[in-house]
Amino acid sequence: MDYQLFQFINRHAGHTPLLDAVARLLVSDYLLTTAIGFLAVGLWFVGQTPAERAPNQRAVLQGGVSLLLANALVKLVNLLYFRPRPFSVHEVNLLFYRPSDSSLPSNPAAVGFSLAVAVWLTHRKVGGAMLFLATLWSAARIYCGVHYPLDIVAGAAIGAFAAYLIVRQTPVLNRVYDWLIGLGERLFLT
Repeated sequence: MDYQLFQFINRHAGHTPLLDAVARLLVSDYLLTTAIGFLAVGLWFVGQTPAERAPNQRAVLQGGVSLLLANALVKLVNLLYFRPRPFSVHEVNLLFYRPSDSSLPSNPAAVGFSLAVAVWLTHRKVGGAMLFLATLWSAARIYCGVHYPLDIVAGAAIGAFAAYLIVRQTPVLNRVYDWLIGLGERLFLT
């Protein structure tokens, strides 16, 4: 079923120049990661007072820690299991370069969803925008022939799990975040 869904999505690649150009733009490792990064930087500065900014800044820091945890979990899965990319075992319409790492889980999905969910748990509007971008990035990777749908689901689940764990289950880190926020204020506002 995973391969059938992949075929259904990927078979349209290479037939519509405008859609292919948009997909090539979205699948890259730069455009959407930069957009998500800009949203995080913007969120850092939302609020009139330090007290209003602190929850947003904590959300950004939690997103960064979630990203680190998600990457560690992806690497652990990659040590235990290697799944070839779709283009390695099937004829696909490939619109992207040929990554050589394991297809499962999708590291880009884990990255995008770890940041997005961590922010969403605190700031729904910015987190929702990040979730939208992470979903676009992930869907483009299927369309362009780089990942199977299950790879994306697994990566998104790892990213969301990492974010949930960091935001909801490790309140002890709040002291570290608060210290970092205070340090930043002292360094850059004095």
